[in-house]
This record gives sequence, C-alpha cells and structure tokens, in this order.
Amino acid sequence: MTPNERGSFCDSCSKNVIYFTRLSQLEISEIMKKSDGNICARVTSTQLRMPFFNLEPEKKKYTLPYSNVAAGLMLVAALTAGHPANAKTPKVETEIVQTFASNIETEDNHTESKPNNSESNDFTTLKGKVVVGNYPVENAKITLFTVNKILSTYSSEDGTFSLKIPNHLIDDANVIKASYHECRLKRFEEKDYVLTREDIKSDYNISAKSVEFNNGGIGSQYRRYDPIAIYNGEEIDYEEFVDAYEGKKNSCNLENKEFFYFDSEAAVAIYGEEAEHGLYILTEKPTK
Repeated sequence: MTPNERGSFCDSCSKNVIYFTRLSQLEISEIMKKSDGNICARVTSTQLRMPFFNLEPEKKKYTLPYSNVAAGLMLVAALTAGHPANAKTPKVETEIVQTFASNIETEDNHTESKPNNSESNDFTTLKGKVVVGNYPVENAKITLFTVNKILSTYSSEDGTFSLKIPNHLIDDANVIKASYHECRLKRFEEKDYVLTREDIKSDYNISAKSVEFNNGGIGSQYRRYDPIAIYNGEEIDYEEFVDAYEGKKNSCNLENKEFFYFDSEAAVAIYGEEAEHGLYILTEKPTK
C-alpha cells in the first residue's frame, strides 16, 4: 500500500484505506456518515467494541454480523487481519485515589514512592505483575473501577504492581482496567478484567497483548439499546451525554471531564444487569 495523507492506497482493491486508528470516535462517525458505503479502513479491536454516538440508522450501509456488539452503532469489519453483581446505588461524589508503584510524576506534579503493602482488616492488597512474553512492562496503569471510587497504581520497573483496596469495595465481580498510555512502548491493547474475591487476594498476573488491527470493508450495525452513563454515582441522560460529546450545549457539562467505556461483562460487574448494553463512567480530568 502506498502511504498518503489519509492512510494508504491499496493497489489490489484500488481503494484508499483510511487509518481510523489515528482518529477519535466522533471523527470516525463523521466520516462514516459522509461515505457512500464504499469505504475501507484500518481500526483496532478496541475501537470495534465501542459504540458510536451520532450515526443514524438510515445511514447504515451494511448489516454485517459482529458478535461483540454491545449497544448503539458500532463499526463492523468485513475483512480482518492481525492477530474482546449487583447494582450499586450510593449517590456520593466519585472519589479518585491514585497510588503509584514507581516514582513517576503524579497529576499534582509531585512524586510518590511505592506504597506500603501491609494489609489490615479494612484493606486487601491486590498484587501482580504485568509482562509481555518473559519481559516485564513498566508504567502499565492498573485501575479498579467501582460506581463511586476509582483506584489506580502503576507497575514498577520489574513489572510488579500493588493496589490497596478497601474491603467494602470488593465483591464477587471486580473490574480492573490495564492501560499502557504511559509505557515506553504503547502498542499494547487496553483490556478490562473481571476478578473474583479470590483473584484479588492472590497474585494476579497480566499478559500485555499487542494492539490488534482489523483491515477491510467497514460498515455500521444498529442496536436500539443505549448504554448507561454515570457521573458521581448517578445516572445521567444518555442522549444529553451524546449531544454534549458532539459539542451541543445542554445540562450535561463535559468540560474538564473524561470518560471510560466498558462493554457488557465489565459493565454488569460494575453496575448490575441494567448495564448489559454497556457503561460509561465520567470523571474529572486529572489536574496538571
């Protein structure tokens, strides 16, 4: 394929292959809306799992099957290459607590050393190691998500991590997200893991996987069920959330906020069966 400003031109199929991997979900959906159904793209597996906000059902060009559709409108790749509890209802402000297993700069521009790993009756320490093959991964971010608290830590130079979790947050299904944005090598796939109580108490090792790319004809598939969106422990109107994401003014203020998406299994573990079609958790962006 010959590189160009949008991606590459494929001599075999005489199409421009757009690199969606470089674009946001909103930018991708804008391209999809303007396409004539004859579009070829390169996307990651993570992008394929996320719903798109502003594609209309009548705009869809394909109805290709895709087993991981959670809700809403999602991309579907025709060809692939390369290598997917009970509801918690307290209404209190989300607390973001971060501990750091390596001496890297925090959002408050100071450094913290490795935390004390001792346990008490009030806390359990999740320990483990992040590796790729036989090699440790440094600065992988390990985050526990609940409705009202987000706790995170980073892996050390030897790949080990330690996260102190209050026992009242631990239940039969606990969700951690492994992300690699601050690693020296960032070509690892972000992934959610649902851990049991026993997993939390034992060493839990994470094997980082290379980002999985999908290439080929791209279309959209419609689902009428909306994900749940929550902020500060409370549900917010999903349509207002979508409009705010698109830049429209309403009561949902996304300024200085970021959001995390969870597909069905992790969503149900965090919020309960009502989130079976996906879950967005909104938080304040870290202060620089």
